[in-house]
Amino acid sequence: MDELIEALRTFRDERDWAQFHTPKDLAISISIEAGELLEHFQWRNDGHDVEKLDVRDIADEASDVLIYALLLFDRMGLNPRDEVLRKIARNAERFPIAKSYGVARRHGR
Repeated sequence: MDELIEALRTFRDERDWAQFHTPKDLAISISIEAGELLEHFQWRNDGHDVEKLDVRDIADEASDVLIYALLLFDRMGLNPRDEVLRKIARNAERFPIAKSYGVARRHGR
C-alpha cells in the first residue's frame, strides 16, 4: 500500500497537481470515475458474465476510483489499510453472520 501511495505522490508532484487535490475535489473525482465504471454495466443483462465484459476498460475505471480514493486517504492523513480493516470490523458487528449469511440486503429491512 505504501508503494502505491508513494507512486501516486510522485506522479502527482511531478505534474504539480497537489494544489488541485482538495478533499472535495478528490471525493467528486471518485464519484465521477465510479460513474464511468458503471457505464460498462449499464443496459446489460449479462452483468455476471465476465467474458462478455471489456475487462481492461473495467480495470482502468476501477483503478481510477482506487487512485482517487488512495489520494483522498493520503490528503486526509489516513492510513487506507488501517481504515479498511477498521471498517471491516465495524461491518462484522453491523452484519452478524447469523443474520446476514446469504442475504443480499441489510437485516431489518
